[in-house]
Amino acid sequence: MDAEEEKRAVENSKEDPAAFGPLFDKYYPAIFRYALHRTGNADVAADIAAEAFFKALKNISMFRFMGAPFSSWLYRIAGNEANRYFRKRKYEPASYNAALDEGGFPEPRSDTDVEKELMDAQEAADKNKEFIEAKAAIASLPVNYQEALVLRFMEGKKTSEIARILGKSEGTVKSLISRGIEKLKRHFKAEKAQRFKGESVIHSKDNK
Repeated sequence: MDAEEEKRAVENSKEDPAAFGPLFDKYYPAIFRYALHRTGNADVAADIAAEAFFKALKNISMFRFMGAPFSSWLYRIAGNEANRYFRKRKYEPASYNAALDEGGFPEPRSDTDVEKELMDAQEAADKNKEFIEAKAAIASLPVNYQEALVLRFMEGKKTSEIARILGKSEGTVKSLISRGIEKLKRHFKAEKAQRFKGESVIHSKDNK
């Protein structure tokens, strides 16, 4: 789907929900992956992605092409859903199933099990100790740093696109990324010191 086809799909979706299908197929893997990077939980990520697409379809009449791509709008909705999850830690999205029952929302393509592929990728990544530690460290940060760091380093987004997604200035985004990195450095430094202290205590006991 090129840019013109995407524009037509967006405009057609405002009149016919079935026209949203190609947009769903194109962007679901990326939005699911983003939610997975934010939460570290495949089930929660699936719920967040589903709710994000439901809200995108529900509010698509409000979307206008004004310099920001459609994908940035989707990322913003998904980011808001992830933030809501972190605030509440209790997530029960019913609207996605309701939309499916009404026949107004497309299911993922049957020929590609996107979620399984991404969960397999997550499982492989989780075997990497450093990746696990990095995800845990990012998850410990306030959500404004989380979303900026995930978009930049896990999603590979440019500062300008992150600014559009978050609705912030590029200067603010750069500041969030810089401060987030500093917080991560302090986190790993403190963790390393704590680990060294624990190992020293064990070694001391063994020598008695």
